Amino acid sequence: MASVTFNHVWKRYTGGMVAVKDLHIEIADKEFLVFVGPSGCGKSTSLRMLAGLEEISEGEILIGDRVVNNVAPKDRDVAMVFQSYALYPHMTVYENMAFGLRLRKTPKQIIDQRVHEAAKSLGIEQLLDRRPRQLSGGQRQRVAVGRAIVREPAVFLMDEPLSNLDAKLRVEARSFISKLHQRLGTTFIYVTHDQVEAMTMGTRICVLNAGELQQIDTPYNLYHNPRNLFVAGFIGSPSMNFFDATLKQDGNSITIDAGAFQLAVPAAQAEIYKAQMGKKVVFGIRPEDIHDADFQPPGIIPALVQANVDVVEQMGNEMVVYLEEKGANFISRLDPRTRAHVGNRMGVVFNLENMHLFDVNSKLSLAFEHKTAEAAKGKR
Repeated sequence: MASVTFNHVWKRYTGGMVAVKDLHIEIADKEFLVFVGPSGCGKSTSLRMLAGLEEISEGEILIGDRVVNNVAPKDRDVAMVFQSYALYPHMTVYENMAFGLRLRKTPKQIIDQRVHEAAKSLGIEQLLDRRPRQLSGGQRQRVAVGRAIVREPAVFLMDEPLSNLDAKLRVEARSFISKLHQRLGTTFIYVTHDQVEAMTMGTRICVLNAGELQQIDTPYNLYHNPRNLFVAGFIGSPSMNFFDATLKQDGNSITIDAGAFQLAVPAAQAEIYKAQMGKKVVFGIRPEDIHDADFQPPGIIPALVQANVDVVEQMGNEMVVYLEEKGANFISRLDPRTRAHVGNRMGVVFNLENMHLFDVNSKLSLAFEHKTAEAAKGKR
């Protein structure tokens, strides 16, 4: 078991391309940390540097208290599961799982014990005599995980291991890997571009974009308190709606003027934004915080907006409705009883308790900045 530290790590390639920029994070022992972000954000590169498959340009990586920059991959006490599974086609499942232990000259009796224990925990005992071509995608994925388990590493590294599975298998595999982490009590570091995987599996999530750390936090905080515009738009499906707006004084209250509509900032939040009066901002609201006015849930801070219905997607448990008002387009997730029809006009309510405002230039959340400033005052 071990903690992992990225101590101001950089990865530069010939030609000036920077894949990872000053990454500094501490991953606790037994934690399940997920790297998430779009293609090319540096998440797989970070994992490969930890595994020793990529050289570090600057900074240090520690596993436990040991700096591993110059330690060979085989001596880092990590096990990696790849997207392709990388199983040897000519070997049986048993031989694939035992291969790494045989290279380390582990006694045959221990190899046999570990392989059978891992196969039993993964539900693939009956597959040990088969070859990869005789297995389904889900079974191959379990074999690849089993090959990592038998090594009993300090850290498990998983690079998009579910990408080759169909939608149903991916849901099952997510649950399986989460339970595996709980059972093994080992540090897991997982890479994915799928924010649903990240939100459902990680104890903490590290959001990357263009090689830079955007925010590292719990799934709850990433969703409810995104640090910036990128995190707010990346986390959540469908993604958050954004509107260019201006903060205006309206008597004793503050109004968000988005052109297509005007919204009064809730009194409880006015203190956060009063210093931003007259400034241009980006107003954000998630689709699930927009409700049909006829089925408004209790306990929210509602603001009524009229809009035209462009597209209706019937999902069974909800309706995803695309709306338009004076050139502003936005998405809502409505009660399945809603009577929205394409071409009609309808009233929806925004739950302003869960609204977000971002600085136009820095792209930072104004609420996040306010909380950070208040926390800094409290430490003085």
